[in-house]
Amino acid sequence: MGYTGGVKIALVSGSAGDTRCGVGDYAFELAQHLALDAEVTLYHAAGHGPAQPPYERLTTLELREVSGFSAITIGFLARSIAKEGYDIVHLQYPSKGYGSSVGPGFLPQRLAGMHSRSRVVVTLHEWCTSHPLRKMVMDQMLPSADLLIVTNEQELEGLVKRSGGKRTEVIPVGNVLASRRELDNVWRKHEGKELRKPEPPSGPGGRKPFALFHYGLPAKGKGLGRLLEAVKLVRDSGLDARLDLAGEFKPGTPLTDELLEQITRYELVEAVTKLGHLDREEVAAAAEKCCLGVFPFEEGYSSKRSSIAGLTQLDLPLVVGAGSREEHPFWAPEENTAASLAVLLVELFSGRLESEWAGQVERQREYGERFSFSQIARQHLRACLLY
Repeated sequence: MGYTGGVKIALVSGSAGDTRCGVGDYAFELAQHLALDAEVTLYHAAGHGPAQPPYERLTTLELREVSGFSAITIGFLARSIAKEGYDIVHLQYPSKGYGSSVGPGFLPQRLAGMHSRSRVVVTLHEWCTSHPLRKMVMDQMLPSADLLIVTNEQELEGLVKRSGGKRTEVIPVGNVLASRRELDNVWRKHEGKELRKPEPPSGPGGRKPFALFHYGLPAKGKGLGRLLEAVKLVRDSGLDARLDLAGEFKPGTPLTDELLEQITRYELVEAVTKLGHLDREEVAAAAEKCCLGVFPFEEGYSSKRSSIAGLTQLDLPLVVGAGSREEHPFWAPEENTAASLAVLLVELFSGRLESEWAGQVERQREYGERFSFSQIARQHLRACLLY
């Protein structure tokens, strides 16, 4: 709506809205919101493009499919980008569409070697917990980047010594579930129409009793084993706790095999419903059938967690892990153990959940405003242009 033809941005991400990569979903939504105030081209790998088209009223966003991001093809991509004369080249890393290629690590260096006029910005979505080989790829990016962006203060602390004093900004992940509503509200406001808002909190009545919800891409550090053990302990206490588990757990992979073994070990075959992969519009409906969203992350909670960001505007109280270094409004156990989590869940199901529901949901929604893509896009433009 505010585009004046002044800024050209290339956004590079292996995945872009394919709903199977959190970084890719973030990049796709960010591109749309940036396109309200800039001319944006989103480069993504073949087969990893958006599951749904961009918002229909956007006219300044172009999607470009890339054949690959190998160390060989990255040179061709760099030359193509350099010819376009972008003001900003913004690389998102890591992303599922890159595969195991080291090529993305060389893109900033290649652009610098071509004396490109573009300011090169790199967002590192995971640094502290990344595999050493992935950190080697990121090490290649650091010297030639003009600006680094991370998603929380802990990542900033972990990166600052490695980056050699490179300017680094902290910008959180966005709420991909609310992004389309935000875009719609831009036009509704311009046309003088009433803005779309979340429904008021309704409480746990009418939902599946003692039902817990968890979703996201399978990965270490999410505390799924601890959650399953806690569900067993809650059931052993006499409450018929159940878990709706959404996510793409591919058969035969180590994470899936471990999950299935734990479900069997804790005698939860009848208590766990595996929902499989959910499209974006299906997540809210599935979540709001349950009484609690539970995400016992190893670090407790951090604002890099896109699964939490996406749920903050829903009518669903959330539980995270213990020991977070960030302040947050979510319920958390005293310790990061299955027993401590089970104690909290029993307490919530024994009356506290119903009495505190409305206030908890409102606190989460207020906190979740930081994940607004409209706000995040403005933060990116200020950080990229004002230095």
